[in-house]
Amino acid sequence: MSQDPLLRAIKEIQERYGLFPAPASQDEALPVVVGVSGGADSVCLLHALMQLAPQWGLSLHVAHLDHGLRPNARKDAEFVADLAARWKLPFHLEQVQARSLFKLDNNLEAAARQARYAFLMKLAQKLAAEQGSAYATVAVAHTAHDQAETVLMHLLRGSGLHGLAGMRPVTHLLPPGKPADASVQSVRLVRPLLHVSRTDVLRYLNDHGLTWREDPSNQDQHFLRNRVRHDLLPRLVTINPNLIATLTRTALILQDEAIRADRLDQEAFDQTLIADENLPAPPSHPPARVVMDLGVFRSLDVASQRGVLRLAASSLDLAEAPSFQIIENLRQQLITLEGAGGPFSLADGYVCTVAPPRFSIHAQEELPFQPHHPFLDRRWRALYTAVSLTSDAPLEANGWRLICRQLPVEELPPHWQNSSDPWQAYLDLHRVSELLLTTPRPGQRFAPLGMGGRHKSLGDFFTDEKTPTALRSGWPIVIDAASTAIVWVCGLRLAHHVRITPATKEVLHLQWLRREEKGP
Repeated sequence: MSQDPLLRAIKEIQERYGLFPAPASQDEALPVVVGVSGGADSVCLLHALMQLAPQWGLSLHVAHLDHGLRPNARKDAEFVADLAARWKLPFHLEQVQARSLFKLDNNLEAAARQARYAFLMKLAQKLAAEQGSAYATVAVAHTAHDQAETVLMHLLRGSGLHGLAGMRPVTHLLPPGKPADASVQSVRLVRPLLHVSRTDVLRYLNDHGLTWREDPSNQDQHFLRNRVRHDLLPRLVTINPNLIATLTRTALILQDEAIRADRLDQEAFDQTLIADENLPAPPSHPPARVVMDLGVFRSLDVASQRGVLRLAASSLDLAEAPSFQIIENLRQQLITLEGAGGPFSLADGYVCTVAPPRFSIHAQEELPFQPHHPFLDRRWRALYTAVSLTSDAPLEANGWRLICRQLPVEELPPHWQNSSDPWQAYLDLHRVSELLLTTPRPGQRFAPLGMGGRHKSLGDFFTDEKTPTALRSGWPIVIDAASTAIVWVCGLRLAHHVRITPATKEVLHLQWLRREEKGP
């Protein structure tokens, strides 16, 4: 077995890239979902992995998606099901209606690929969870010929370094809309045949007496890949008979170059970020904005500027990565703009706002820059309606801490009524129940201290205090959980009914501090 050229090639790519991590113990097995269409490449992959599974501790699962796009789709599914049964492997089938694919993408080929990967990813994550595996793994049957076609297609359409590097032996995938966060399990998409030619695949199948299904759509000249496969590649091979190997080698070289470029772009991105302006996001959520130094950005070379903007976009919650042209248009605006400007459209509801010496990429409905005081942005408000305050631990929100402590009235600071810090308040502990941190709601009314207990709408209060409209929706307020009455409009005014009086015996001290500041 070790002498078979195809198996040897799979072993070499495994040794170099670690496609299949070793199980933690001999009693465990790595669940691997093998995408099998029934074609030559996927049948070859499945059979080859069967030979290696005992040695590598793999638990193979056969997966087939019936798109319903071809008259023989049902026979393809039956062929793969029979193959799995004969080889005693678990079989997983999913069917989708062709019409539903157009809802995913106007490009039918792209929509079918999207549906296929969504099915394979979901199945891999399910199996990994059921078997307690740290890795959700999908194996697909792309070969060196597929790699050559991909590189040529990207060249024809126009592409940068990453596109010309083609497909990687290992790619980490996330479900659409999910941030790269440790709480969301990514899927390892592996390509064991990526350095194997289609000639070697066919030889392997013939040597082992294996049959496969032919897909008529592979001859359809409406698809660019098929025109490259059946027309362009054969012509180029007459010029360079070793073209497949040449393009595979070129892709490998460019993949290494792309890794280096990614590292340099990350360094440039880290240098461009303004640390104080980029607050940690809540767990499992992307940040609300990315704020960068305009001067540092302009000092970078052109390629690094593009890389920084791509990384900024990837760190946010965009459904799709912006195209090269969108990135380039934004880059040009950032380097030529004089003074403030924006918002400039990026993609998927995200924009860029410039206010020298900084600029921000943010959701259109989000503030471009974090105010220099406590503010509960859209991400916080999406996660929390209200948060209980206790004296046990400070509450952290968007780079600030709200400290809550009890003290006897005798321990009040000498000048507590004339404090220069509007972001702290002293109130009568026994005039409140549980306190909640929240944000304004429509129709709320408030009895501000100094008005003798008279109420006014919170909106009118903000207007009187000249609070900018853009800040009101995220302005922190503290309410009484039992009565829902406003206790403190943070930074502005305490409520009349919780004021300290001569009858007060115990005091509750609330204070906002920056995360790095020490409390009392």
